[in-house]
Amino acid sequence: MTMQKIHIPLVGGDPFIRCILITCAVAAGLSSCANNRNIAKTNKPVLYNPATTSLHPKVSVFHVSDVESQMFILLNTNELIVNEANEEKIPRTEVKIHYQLFDCTDTENNKIISDSATFVNLVQVTARQKLLVFPVLFPATQGRRYMLMIQVTDLLRRNSIRQFLTVDKTSEYAGQNFRLTHLNGSPKPENYVNENDIFRIVYRRNAIDRIFIKYMATVSPIATSPLAAMSAPELVFRADSVWEQPYSPTTNFMFGYEGLYLIQADTTQREGLLLMNFGTSFPKENRTAQLLEPIQYFLNPAEYQRLQEEGNPKKRMDRFWLATTGSTDKARMLIRVFYTRMAYANQYFTDLKEGWKTDRGIVYMVYGLPDNVLKSSDSETWEYTRKHSKPITFLFDRKDTPYASGYYVLRRGDPQSTYWAAAVQSWRKGKVFNISELEE
Repeated sequence: MTMQKIHIPLVGGDPFIRCILITCAVAAGLSSCANNRNIAKTNKPVLYNPATTSLHPKVSVFHVSDVESQMFILLNTNELIVNEANEEKIPRTEVKIHYQLFDCTDTENNKIISDSATFVNLVQVTARQKLLVFPVLFPATQGRRYMLMIQVTDLLRRNSIRQFLTVDKTSEYAGQNFRLTHLNGSPKPENYVNENDIFRIVYRRNAIDRIFIKYMATVSPIATSPLAAMSAPELVFRADSVWEQPYSPTTNFMFGYEGLYLIQADTTQREGLLLMNFGTSFPKENRTAQLLEPIQYFLNPAEYQRLQEEGNPKKRMDRFWLATTGSTDKARMLIRVFYTRMAYANQYFTDLKEGWKTDRGIVYMVYGLPDNVLKSSDSETWEYTRKHSKPITFLFDRKDTPYASGYYVLRRGDPQSTYWAAAVQSWRKGKVFNISELEE
């Protein structure tokens, strides 16, 4: 692959950034303006809905030094327009990458870092090339925490996608100090693996000659409903087995058992790289027993226990969905919607457990895609709009954890304002719940 990189400095700020920055007044009553100013407000087509764009970049961050970090942006070539409309008749694509970095350290109030920039990349694509990798260095100081906003644009199709990542440099032992790669050296951006994956781990400080691996065969609790007073308990990593092995950046790793793997350079520290094995098909799920689990959201414990005791898993699942609709065709439609949301929840919200088991996952699966998402360094607010009435909102607070930078917990408030009972009743009657159809 050859690449011509053109750096375009921002003058007066990118219009996209100007339009999404919102003031503390908008967030009044939702969070503290002093330390939690909202960074962005995005609408339905932008976040958490892969069906609205042809671009699905995967982005990871690696801390290369005390003053610099690097993002790796991976794009599938089949999601880009490639043409030969040039003098050389060479197949090329044109990708614009814009990033904006916000300092979210408590004293900085989400200040925009001045080195944010835009790059236009004219890339030659061969017929057999399936993946493009764009490495971008950016300034990030040890001891600080940032929010990284990335916008990727296919300039030939004029199609864009935006993503947000937490950049946490508060510990030199945390996950972003490790980088996963495939055997050919290309980045592996996800923190989940399966029994067939062979990969390598690069640690920021290459002086180590051994690495520690802690394995936990765990079944994480599912999210509690918005009616519950508390969220499900946070993961406490209790290792079922621990081992160490010689380390170099060319050491091959393979984790074949389902469960959690904590990779550490120093066992006196809590932090490390958390890798998750949730099965071969993850983030999709095709095992009937696992597909039955989210049905708990619509049943009380006694009902779910009875369901678990009835026949084989396939018959149990068919019986439940047919009972809700009374129609095979309607049941298939409901199944398609519900389990598509399950796969999307796994894709977007997996942190310490499968995405569908998280607080954001349960809201996404039961209520659907939010109409607006307000993001700050420490929270997300989801809005579901209604005609002639104020929106229903869910506020998720980001919590610090040694194992993940994107762990969000629902802030519990007035349970009646969530209309949870109406949502569950709608699904149980065989109808996808739609907040906009609620009558006052």
